[in-house]
Amino acid sequence: MSKMTSLERIKRLLSVLPWIESQNGPYIDEVVARFDYPKQELIEDLENVVFFVGVYPFTPDCLIEVSVSDERVWVRYADWFRQPMKLDSREVALLSAAGKAVAEFNEILHEDSQDELTPLDRALAKLSTVQEDSENFLEIKLATPTKWLSEIQRAVKHSTVLEIEYLSTSRNEVTVRKIEPEKIFASSGKWYLHAYCQKASENRTFRLDRIKKIKILDEVSKTKTDNNQLQDDFSDLEHFPIVLIELPASDKHLVDSFPGVEIETISKEKIRVQCHVASEGWLKQVLISLGGKAEVVKIPREFEENIRSMTAKEILKRYTS
Repeated sequence: MSKMTSLERIKRLLSVLPWIESQNGPYIDEVVARFDYPKQELIEDLENVVFFVGVYPFTPDCLIEVSVSDERVWVRYADWFRQPMKLDSREVALLSAAGKAVAEFNEILHEDSQDELTPLDRALAKLSTVQEDSENFLEIKLATPTKWLSEIQRAVKHSTVLEIEYLSTSRNEVTVRKIEPEKIFASSGKWYLHAYCQKASENRTFRLDRIKKIKILDEVSKTKTDNNQLQDDFSDLEHFPIVLIELPASDKHLVDSFPGVEIETISKEKIRVQCHVASEGWLKQVLISLGGKAEVVKIPREFEENIRSMTAKEILKRYTS
């Protein structure tokens, strides 16, 4: 009889328990022979592992009961285990949303081999039946991937250089760049690409929906980035200047999605926001999104002090011209 690994013992133990419970006190030797389970290990697992299995609050009535006597063993399930536990609507929604996101991305990664359903597809199909049984059926729709997602993913996989036309919102202009894709990821409903930009001679993060055109070049990426550098895609903010803005507490939701933001509560009616700004153009867009009640308290020296009034004049000029 071969010695089992820890994983094999757990798998076999999970198979043994339902059978023992259904047999109403089988002999231990019968269990050993049926499941090829070393006797000493079986007894240890039943008494030292299974005895502590249960659900919250882990009181005796919530634990599996194991009795070993006269070379026989009994397993009695707690009341919680008499019927399979059910997922609530929130858990179903979370599982379904996460599963669909992974499945959708998996189709892009393996678009040439989609003849059969994957285990994840089959699990989602079963999960959908749970949703349909609910009176309050919830349909989950995920953001549609951009048209460049598959091309960029292949470029990442094969270390291919891309030439892109990219809209820079801070300068409101389209620039042509050669980039070496390194990592593609999603955040807050948007797809991003972390890549080495040959024009800037440093790593940059690009939003995929701002890429206007892509050309796949017959070049191989030469720049190698430390994997640790890719762990946090929005962490390199220290070199950006800081601006302080005060705004009504009711508008806090407007800045919750900003990267690297620190929020201080001044009073019940007002908060102070400290955020890093990449450029004067970006700050103007922030002020526009925050509305007329936002007040700039501190501004970087390199920016115009009257940037708020300048922004208002630029907007007015566009609408009156």
